[in-house]
Amino acid sequence: MSRVLAVLVAVVVHLLTHAFIVLGILLIARTPGFILTWLIGGFLIALGVMVRPRLGRISHEAEVLPEASAPHLHGLASRVAAEAGVPRPVVAVHDLGLGATYERVGLRRRPVLTIGLPVWLALSPSLRVALLATACAHHRWDDGLIVNGAKSTLAEARAALFVLGGSEVRQRAHLEMAMTLGAWAPKTGYETASWLGRMVGWIIGWPVVLMQAVLNRLTEAGRARAEARILETSAAVAGPDAVAELAEVITTRSYLAPMQSAALRGEDVASIRLAALDRAAVREMVSGEPGAPVTVISESEQIDLELRPHYERAVRGLGLLS
Repeated sequence: MSRVLAVLVAVVVHLLTHAFIVLGILLIARTPGFILTWLIGGFLIALGVMVRPRLGRISHEAEVLPEASAPHLHGLASRVAAEAGVPRPVVAVHDLGLGATYERVGLRRRPVLTIGLPVWLALSPSLRVALLATACAHHRWDDGLIVNGAKSTLAEARAALFVLGGSEVRQRAHLEMAMTLGAWAPKTGYETASWLGRMVGWIIGWPVVLMQAVLNRLTEAGRARAEARILETSAAVAGPDAVAELAEVITTRSYLAPMQSAALRGEDVASIRLAALDRAAVREMVSGEPGAPVTVISESEQIDLELRPHYERAVRGLGLLS
């Protein structure tokens, strides 16, 4: 029941978003000769565009890999996606990513699986499968486009009305003007405009806060069930031991410091990868967990060869991670 109510609230949010744009256009069209209607109509249109639902897009920092350049990686991603019950994705890599995400982007809702190269370089073959399986399972059991889009819209609206502070550029310009003009400079124009903007936000923004609270409450009710399904799906694909170990590795980021140190010492990608596999082998010996099948290990090695140029670029950026 909470799922149905969440979708209904999300639909209302989307209708209101489009209503701002339609109302602004109608207002201008009916009285085009008045400057006030242009100001109000333009404001409504701009507000509707600003809080419009986002369809998602591939990050500018990610690089989509053609299947011809990485056939083994695409093959692994396709098999994991099929076992997790999601469509076959396009594969992209992120030089500074510390996880993996599966999302649908654009008007065509193209599925894209984005893999963070630092964490991928550090994981054992079995944990690589667990990483992809977890990303696919998260998408399968998330709140969906309608509800997630409404959450994004409400977050954008709340940030615009309450969170945004003063523009640093405008504040610096105001200070320079005051230093130049001295006593002739306006004293409180910037502060007054900022104060008025906040007051308007609080006056017209309370429905945003209320709808956001209602939507969050409705989706919270199903979150525990969704998390259980995510864990069940990813464990069915990669095994419960691998999924549990992956969660610990992702949370602690214990792999990151040794990789950064190796990069600072000037070690190449091959030695960094070998050290990561040695650490993974030690964890398997201590925990008593079986390693990955030989076929998975062989495929993982082929993927490393495909990603070698991307690894080298990612290793140069390891110092930017914290």
